[in-house]
Amino acid sequence: MSSNHASTPRGFSLVELLVVISIIAVLVGLLLPAIQAAREAARREGCLNNLKQIGLAIHSYESSHRKFPPGRVGCDDTGDQMPIAACPPGLPTERRTAASGFVVLLPQLEMQALYDRLSIEVGGLWNRNVDDLSWYADKSKCLAIKEQPPFHHCPSDTSAELSDVYAPVLAATGSYAFVQGTLGPGKPPEQVKYENDGPFLYVTCRKPSQVTDGLSQTMFVGEVTLADTWESSNTWTYALSHADCLRTTSNRLNTIPGAGYAYDRQNGAFGSQHPEGAVFTFGDAHVEFLSDAIDRDLYRSLSTIASSELIER
Repeated sequence: MSSNHASTPRGFSLVELLVVISIIAVLVGLLLPAIQAAREAARREGCLNNLKQIGLAIHSYESSHRKFPPGRVGCDDTGDQMPIAACPPGLPTERRTAASGFVVLLPQLEMQALYDRLSIEVGGLWNRNVDDLSWYADKSKCLAIKEQPPFHHCPSDTSAELSDVYAPVLAATGSYAFVQGTLGPGKPPEQVKYENDGPFLYVTCRKPSQVTDGLSQTMFVGEVTLADTWESSNTWTYALSHADCLRTTSNRLNTIPGAGYAYDRQNGAFGSQHPEGAVFTFGDAHVEFLSDAIDRDLYRSLSTIASSELIER
């Protein structure tokens, strides 16, 4: 006598299920770094393109004006305290505008409308380092400084788009700053602002002939990080030594904000959220990714306009 048994489908045993899960976990573990690396490569490429556009805008400005833009358009109060030829005592408030050189580059970046709304020639902008807020009462200026041009944001930068560091003023942050040179925190203020050894100063505009180290060997603009914090404040329309839009190589690349040589916790260091380095545009508008491991003397040499050293890279 025979009996028929209905066949039933056989499922995974617990051991088999654990093996499958382990295999999937290993595959994900192998693929995830590759995906993250691909994403970062794309973000870094976007940053390189931003700085390329800024470098070309600087060249376009020079072609029109026969000089590079200033790092900061106007003076501060330093000229009232010591003799500075570019900033004699008693300047009116509108001559003490702290607008950054990025503002005057807007027409070269096809953003004439935003430049007109900021209107630094009429009433100024960031006058006397926010001591005078008459300009902020202008609704057009008030709204314009809250706009962040797309080429001022590195895709890897996680800083908030708006900063309240200078409250009651709210303003858009930026991922980039001009190179002032090697003189940073600890040096006399008048030297840092008006007599530094890099391409961008307060008020004074450099000319290509002054960059005797060669445009291809001189950094012009680099990355910054944590732009929405006091320690590393970076408001793209504002220029202030050791922070907003003006940085130095006094501290090493990617020195943590607040660390190293600092003035009121601001160390003026360049840095980025790209792994192991940061992007810079040079005087000839080419862009490079510089490693954190770059020789300190070489790094400092690349930030000067006339150091006369032989640079080997």
